[in-house]
Amino acid sequence: MNSYRDEKTIIENFDWNQLSLEQLKLIQSKICKAIDIKKQDLNLTQIQGYKASLAKVFPTHLRSSLSEYQKCVFITSLGSKHFLNLKRLEACIKWISKNFQACIVLVGDSIYRLTIQLTQELKEDEALLEAMNTGEKFINENSYLFDQYSQNCKFEFKKTSQIEKQSEFEMYYQSLQYLYQKDQSFQNMVNSFAQTYLNRDEQVEAKNNQEDYDQEKMDLGTTYLLEESALFTCLAKQGWSVLVYPGSIKTFEEISEGLHPEVPLPLKQMVWVSLRLKK
Repeated sequence: MNSYRDEKTIIENFDWNQLSLEQLKLIQSKICKAIDIKKQDLNLTQIQGYKASLAKVFPTHLRSSLSEYQKCVFITSLGSKHFLNLKRLEACIKWISKNFQACIVLVGDSIYRLTIQLTQELKEDEALLEAMNTGEKFINENSYLFDQYSQNCKFEFKKTSQIEKQSEFEMYYQSLQYLYQKDQSFQNMVNSFAQTYLNRDEQVEAKNNQEDYDQEKMDLGTTYLLEESALFTCLAKQGWSVLVYPGSIKTFEEISEGLHPEVPLPLKQMVWVSLRLKK
């Protein structure tokens, strides 16, 4: 007991400010891992785990030849149940490690600001700060989980805020904005995504009916998709053309199937892989 009290006193009185940011992140990661293990020991986690399996591949004719690809991008969606539940997340990681040799874990920090603006009605700079912190927290709390499967697949975290600093991002984003203005089919697809995006959170309400959205909120939805599309285009241009996501996003399924041929060429060559999660 005395030893326990001594350790507790040391922890409470220790000056954590003397440690560097990297040292604090390392400690945070180890603590999160220890908490997860302790929960498993105490049977506080779900008894049943999850298993990920291949649901769909777009273009559909590539399903049988997906094994020919050696690297992929794992798209994370901050705030989504798939990425808040460790069992769901681990199932995806495990499936990727069995099917690819290298994987970029795309952490959507900067783009998450739009969701925060929508659901919490914060100003853009405040939403961006919270989004960046959320992305950093996701990496710190889950990096050990990816490390457990790193023998079969090399995982590398990449933030959307890093990609958005590339000159190509702005070029592709402007190209997609122009396409949205001039191509009715593409515009309809983007608007459909935006409405789905607005409807996915209970805090978002239509004013009078389903179509009477506040224009500012609608703009957040279209901006989200156009930014995300530009991000994917940058990655595809660099050779990371296979995108893996736990679920279905009709927008990118259509693009991969060639239904919107005027999108930037790297995006048109994207391979969309949808995973299914089951207990």
